[in-house]
Amino acid sequence: MEDNDIVARDVREIFNTMPMSRKQWAVFLICFAATAIEGFDTIVISFLAPAISHQWHLSAAALSPLVAFGLTGLLIGSIVGGMMADRVGRRVVSIVALAWFGVAGVMSSEAQSIVHLVGWRFITGVGIGAAMPATSAMVAEYVSDRSRSAMLASTYCGFLFGAAAAGFVTSQMIGVLGWRGLLVLSGALPLVVAALFAWQVPESPLYMVVARKSNQAAKAIIEKVFPSLDCSNTRLFVAEPQEERRGSRALLSDRYRLGTVLTWVTEFSGYLAFFLIGSWMPTHLKQSGMSMQDAAQVSSMFQFGALAGAVLFAILVRRYNVASVIAGAFGTGALLVVALGMSEGASWHVIVVFLSGLAVGGPLICVNTIPGVFYPTSLRASGGGWNVAIGRLGSIVGSSLIGLIVISGFPYLFTCALLSIPLLISCVCMTVMARVLRERRRLLSEFHEDAAVLEVNDPSMRGRAS
Repeated sequence: MEDNDIVARDVREIFNTMPMSRKQWAVFLICFAATAIEGFDTIVISFLAPAISHQWHLSAAALSPLVAFGLTGLLIGSIVGGMMADRVGRRVVSIVALAWFGVAGVMSSEAQSIVHLVGWRFITGVGIGAAMPATSAMVAEYVSDRSRSAMLASTYCGFLFGAAAAGFVTSQMIGVLGWRGLLVLSGALPLVVAALFAWQVPESPLYMVVARKSNQAAKAIIEKVFPSLDCSNTRLFVAEPQEERRGSRALLSDRYRLGTVLTWVTEFSGYLAFFLIGSWMPTHLKQSGMSMQDAAQVSSMFQFGALAGAVLFAILVRRYNVASVIAGAFGTGALLVVALGMSEGASWHVIVVFLSGLAVGGPLICVNTIPGVFYPTSLRASGGGWNVAIGRLGSIVGSSLIGLIVISGFPYLFTCALLSIPLLISCVCMTVMARVLRERRRLLSEFHEDAAVLEVNDPSMRGRAS
């Protein structure tokens, strides 16, 4: 075949012009299931803690490392998993990570002491953290540019869905299975999804081209995703800047530094505020005279608001700049948190609690989508992994500050005003980030046009595209 007979096509252009296929939906649903199970496994130990404490005759303080070490493992795993997914591929890291925390979940059910259980929860957290950036990068690269933010936000909603399901399943099944049986279940579920992943999810063709894998193999995957497309005379390429450096050094290079810092500050501040408010509120309401049951019911509205907000903002980011949506939400959230302090004792206080959860917790899902739209393919998983890690660091710091707030004795309104400051910081960061994303979109459009011309006319460019 003559070289002139080969048609050069940008992989992103194929995904942007073809209608959503069955294979794309299958990839999305399996990644959603993986993310839901990550949420289930992360939170389920909190619901099992009372049963573990009762059986082993432990104090509440003795069980606190269960959650802390799990979050620490998740933080480490997200960084390592993101970097590995950019080096060896999204598919293999997703499968290994899912199998990793599946086996760890089953093994934790055999723990005979709190030390052993904490160790297994740390190992489980590493696997959960490693799976997150790999599966989110897979979703980002299997959908069109216009749908990417919405599909990523929908995927991250799976984490909240799984976390909510953990409480429901525990309440229904702990009497039948016991806490050990529920840990076995939490390990079996990711093993099932890992098998589905290996069976139904091919490697991202976008990653394969950027990583300079076989052009024939990438074309074979494209033809599986879009059976009506004939790629026999096609040479695939990706019109986006390629980075030689990897990991945090590349994320903080001149090209990405501003966007990286803005996103990290937003992620840290948002999770700090969310965990502080959500964890401190039940204690404050109990101290203010509510019964434990009433305090729990009112506080739960903050979590339900976060779930409702995640769904709402997943819809909005399909039509609007994701950073603009986040900025508006956090700005509104800052005002609503102050309104919490002003509405204490009012009949409509519970409504403000719900709306605060919506505006504070909902946009956190959207912040996690920014790496998928801001970084190029070669850095997408690393960027996502570091973003998750920064968020978990914020949640750990937020959880550690609860005691200081409780003993401070500050008035409720003053405390709420203080808690609104991280949200205002996040609002400002995302206002600037909205401009950064618009500028990046413009530069990528120009790069796409120039690269398409080079790909057709420059033989050396063709060789690199394969």
